[in-house]
Amino acid sequence: MKQDINTFTPDLSDVSPEFSSETSAFRTIFEKSPYGKIIINDHGTITAVNEHAMAMFGYSKSELLGEKLEVLLPQRYRAGHVVQRTRFADAPDARVMGQGRDLTGLRKDGIEFPLEIGLTPFETEQGLMVCAAIQDVTDRQRSERRMREVNAQLEEFTYVASHDLRSPIRGISNLIEFIREDFEEGQLDGVLKNIDRMDKRVHAVEKLIDDLLTYARAGRRSVEMEPTSLSEILSDIIAIENIPDGFDVKIDACDTQFEAARTPLTTVLRNLIANAIKHHDKDTGTITVKGHLTDSQCVIDIADDGPGIPENARERVFRLFQTLKANERGGSGLGLAVAQRLTTGHGGQLALVPTIAERGTCFRVSWPRFTRTDLRV
Repeated sequence: MKQDINTFTPDLSDVSPEFSSETSAFRTIFEKSPYGKIIINDHGTITAVNEHAMAMFGYSKSELLGEKLEVLLPQRYRAGHVVQRTRFADAPDARVMGQGRDLTGLRKDGIEFPLEIGLTPFETEQGLMVCAAIQDVTDRQRSERRMREVNAQLEEFTYVASHDLRSPIRGISNLIEFIREDFEEGQLDGVLKNIDRMDKRVHAVEKLIDDLLTYARAGRRSVEMEPTSLSEILSDIIAIENIPDGFDVKIDACDTQFEAARTPLTTVLRNLIANAIKHHDKDTGTITVKGHLTDSQCVIDIADDGPGIPENARERVFRLFQTLKANERGGSGLGLAVAQRLTTGHGGQLALVPTIAERGTCFRVSWPRFTRTDLRV
């Protein structure tokens, strides 16, 4: 039997103007509430539903009225919910459900989503009714999850940055003491040698600070879209980067013009190419860069023939200050972290993809783009 909100409200012709006004106000509050509102009877049958609830679950009013409330729950929860609903009917009280634990709704299209529900029982001539105020908390949970991730990153960033900055500073302090001793003993060669070592430590600190600033700013700046092409970006990188004589960078990318955030994309690709060279275990090697366009993305693979990344290290390659070897040449351990932060900050993805060869590593960048059909070459 299908009912609507009139089922549990009186005939307005038989009531006072004040009561009629209150009933009209109730209807307005029910229909215009920013929360999804559903009213069920003591049998769990839906007797009323507002527009927000219909939009939330993807059903029309005619599809919901007369149905059991369990139609809005995933199949695995339905039997248990019937038991809970029966217990609630035996001892009804106003309550909020979902705080501190997960509740899941099911849309008509089969998509599940997290929700919170407030229950308000009330008596009518037809018996016990329950008004459920439903809130989709997908965005809130996403924000909370992101906040936890950011807090974890900040804690890691603060701890490791202070550690990595303290180490070279302590080394500089020791070198100053060595210089003082050598100077007092007239050992000028020792003084010059330690000054040179101290200069290198200072440059290492400067590079670390620059990398820290790059990481902190990555993905936060508003960047305008501009016309470009993958082959153009990659050619510029090769022209600017100091590629060692023993390394060959092969490019296989289309010339199709499109719109994208060029500057951060260039930074990401430059970091990945430099990373492939820096962590190579030989004086010669080949870096292969392949790129193509999909309807919504630029997809670029940067592959090398270096030593590869051990299976047990793959989960931490994008973490801050991670290097696979203690003696990495000139590396702060921030290159991949910066690349990933820039990529995700602009709506893309950076992933380590499997390779068929026994050696080598391949990173895949998926970067949002817009096609410029008027600029095709």
